[in-house]
Amino acid sequence: MTTKVDTQESSVDDQVCVFLWALPRSLSTAVTKCMSFVDGVQVWYEPYLFSRQNEDMGNTDVTTRWGEQGLHLILPALAKEPRGKRLDNELFSFPWVKSQLEKQDTDEKIVFVKDMANAVHGKYEFLPTTGKFRHTFLIRDPIPMYNSLRKLLNKLRVDTAAHTSTEMPESDVLQQPDHTYKNTHDMWKYVKEHLDPNPIIIDSAELAAHPDKLLPKYFDAIGVPYKEEYLQWDSSPDVANQWKTSFQGFLFASVGGVHEKAMGSACFVPEGPIPPRNDLPADVIKCADAARPYYEEMFAHRIEP
Repeated sequence: MTTKVDTQESSVDDQVCVFLWALPRSLSTAVTKCMSFVDGVQVWYEPYLFSRQNEDMGNTDVTTRWGEQGLHLILPALAKEPRGKRLDNELFSFPWVKSQLEKQDTDEKIVFVKDMANAVHGKYEFLPTTGKFRHTFLIRDPIPMYNSLRKLLNKLRVDTAAHTSTEMPESDVLQQPDHTYKNTHDMWKYVKEHLDPNPIIIDSAELAAHPDKLLPKYFDAIGVPYKEEYLQWDSSPDVANQWKTSFQGFLFASVGGVHEKAMGSACFVPEGPIPPRNDLPADVIKCADAARPYYEEMFAHRIEP
């Protein structure tokens, strides 16, 4: 017979602290939603990404980033959306996030931090060095990843600027087509050498196809008790109100449809087949070919179903 531990008696030494470092369009928000229904968890959602955006854009007022069309979309949502535990975007900076994660002022038994690996490139000194963080990585084959990212970027352009270009925006994605995977690969190497000698890697397509096999292995690897009920969860997006994240930044992404499907999910759903190479746009092929060596090396070290 097991005895439930009173949260008032829990200590930082008892906490399980986990990073999930993800690629874009890799099922990471759905994984975060799944983890939100685990007993005794506190979720942080992309604190380093919001810090990077604040730093790169030179301001913390997310309502100015899409111009007049962006204001038209975001201001009504800000007026009616409950804040919950979400925080003001202006708080998010790399030093502040590090200090918050190191002090962990919560009685919850599990601290789960989902973020983009690319967000901390060149900022490793702001990763927490205290506590017992396990570092885990979520990867995805670069063809479906870039295909999905391309569709999202073009949707955002159409929604916010009536732009109808069929090419991905001329940004770092095209100027340095390997950088998202290379930076994720570099971080994996850094973590192995300096923070966690055995970081965990999960492939998102395998997780979506075999959650009953991979999710228990993931929980075992991070030291969290597994329950079969974690394979399904409430489809309501309201669980995000309990996350520690940027209120304005998260809502901004929601209005843009960045994670609409994931936030409405209730379980993992297998991906469709990868499109034939001849059916892919040239920009997707360019990016995927540059990224593939980094993906394949990490894939070889993944937890298998």
